[in-house]
Amino acid sequence: MKVAAVLSLSAAVAHAKVSVGVLRSLETTGTSDVLISFVGADLESLAESKHEDRRQAVYDALTAHSATTRTESASVLDSADCEHFWIAPAAICRGLTKEKIDQVARLPNVKSVAFPDNVQLIEPVLNEELSVKAGEVNATVPQWGVTTTGAPDIWKYYKGKGVVVGSIDTGAEYRHESLKNNWRANKGWFNPYNGTLFPLPVDSARHGTHTIGTMVGSHGIGVAPEAQWIACMGLYIREGSPEALLKCGEFMLCPTRLDGTHPECKLGADVINNSWGSTKGYHPVYEDMVTSWRAAGITPIFSNGNAGPKCGTTGNPGMFTRVISVGAVGSAQKDPNQLAAFSSKGPGYPRDANNQTLTIVKPDISAPGYPTLSANARVLDGYVLMAGTSMAAPHIAGIVALLKSAQSDLTYDEIYGYLTKTADREVLK
Repeated sequence: MKVAAVLSLSAAVAHAKVSVGVLRSLETTGTSDVLISFVGADLESLAESKHEDRRQAVYDALTAHSATTRTESASVLDSADCEHFWIAPAAICRGLTKEKIDQVARLPNVKSVAFPDNVQLIEPVLNEELSVKAGEVNATVPQWGVTTTGAPDIWKYYKGKGVVVGSIDTGAEYRHESLKNNWRANKGWFNPYNGTLFPLPVDSARHGTHTIGTMVGSHGIGVAPEAQWIACMGLYIREGSPEALLKCGEFMLCPTRLDGTHPECKLGADVINNSWGSTKGYHPVYEDMVTSWRAAGITPIFSNGNAGPKCGTTGNPGMFTRVISVGAVGSAQKDPNQLAAFSSKGPGYPRDANNQTLTIVKPDISAPGYPTLSANARVLDGYVLMAGTSMAAPHIAGIVALLKSAQSDLTYDEIYGYLTKTADREVLK
């Protein structure tokens, strides 16, 4: 009886690790693709590493842990069609049977077995393609959103020099007049969808070009115009696969050549803007990715979402405790004291290390996002108005770049404190 009870408990624990999406796929097709999340590496000890050494130390720890995880799961997964990742302890496997999935779930180092749902671009609520013609922007006058952040007040001291800003978005039009002079060409572009077919940055939906412009563009559109930028196409047109996003996460921490070889961690991003998310529920791999970034000294910025005005509409990963999520302020009259109606609201409901649901305040901060004039990927000297939390988050990423330009070894907590304690705390309309 004791043996039977133990076996029954083991089966129940294994079954609890498997998501409803996987079970539905098994029911309809007999097999399922899966996104496996493994127990993560211990990165706590690396917090004491010197700032200049920490990124490489984190990379070494993560890749070593990934190799160990792969060895520990080899008896089950070696015969399967799987791709492993190191930025998060994860693997994506194709066409697994129920028997194979049961074997995976029983592995002691497996946390969860989920369906690899794509995530979505946080679509702008305003996209006036022809709103501003080429040559109509006064390059000497900062845009209202840039001015509202207070960035021009410190430009005589710092403009982002020495900082690398990362973009995980729809790509980038590197030839735009406001972006062409500060794209870092050396390991500054990665396309997980088409690999080496596009050796230079391209934008699949014009969104990434706009957000990068707000972070670092010249001609008055960027918050930190002397920072360099790198980009990874995590989203192809309007959605992104888990494989692409995890590869982008790896690239941002330790950039490589176009084929993914020759990693060079010292070239990684200092702050990463992410205008993507999902409403399909929490998955630990993205939180593990963020944890890896944080351990390496990278500041993760996420849009809070455009699903307002109701409460509890913050998406993932914006609701995570370990990211700075950004809501949008503004109006048709560019009123910085007006909360944009579309801006998602908290609370957020992430999970802790014991898989227990938390309730936390979100967004962490709000920034100008309605409307925002920035680079138009369709016209190399043109500009376009967009609105959304996707436009707000890059303003904060740019502010982080200015802070790190002033002091490169600022911690996440110090940056969070600077942002939240110096923000305008008046009640929004």
